[in-house]
Amino acid sequence: MATGMFDKGDFQPLSEEFKRLGLVALRDLSKFQEQFEIYDTDTTINSIRDTIIADILGFDLVNQRKHGFDAKRSKTGEFLEVKQCSISAKRWGGTWNDTNVEKAKSFYSGRLYTAVAIWRGASDLQFIVFGNNKEVGEYLLDRVNNRKKGSRSTQNIPIEKLIKWGFIVVVPPGKSKKCVLKQLTVRSSTLSRLVTLGDIKTVKEL
Repeated sequence: MATGMFDKGDFQPLSEEFKRLGLVALRDLSKFQEQFEIYDTDTTINSIRDTIIADILGFDLVNQRKHGFDAKRSKTGEFLEVKQCSISAKRWGGTWNDTNVEKAKSFYSGRLYTAVAIWRGASDLQFIVFGNNKEVGEYLLDRVNNRKKGSRSTQNIPIEKLIKWGFIVVVPPGKSKKCVLKQLTVRSSTLSRLVTLGDIKTVKEL
């Protein structure tokens, strides 16, 4: 019988401070969930983040249902799909889960935009990669059509690929272009070649 799994992990003495402060944070989150009647914790956090990104990018309607795109501009009828990513992730990019042919083809449309938001912790937004290109749809459709039979339809698109497709890097309020550029250049040589200070936009410059 294989026992390798028992050798993994880094087990440390239980921290009473971590438990105590963590419980306070969870209780505050629970109050928020009760107020807005959102009881799934992952859904709650994603809904808050989606709303923040939609507001920054000028999408004034937010989808309250599980299915469909995340936000919409009431004046133009444009839609927004938001992907979340941690700054500590091995790869910065967006993940598309349960993609089918219909959804993949939606990304061919000029009415659908994509935003990949990079966060430090739960609430500290670092920057957004934002744009629209039919190559997103072509890439997703190819992956859907050529996935292994019986496998889940999950696709990952790194921000490097999105930037090559014309997506722009957006600085959120409270952050600086120079700080964001440093994060990108330190992250990878590819990003340092793809993005200059002039390529990074503030919300007012969109």
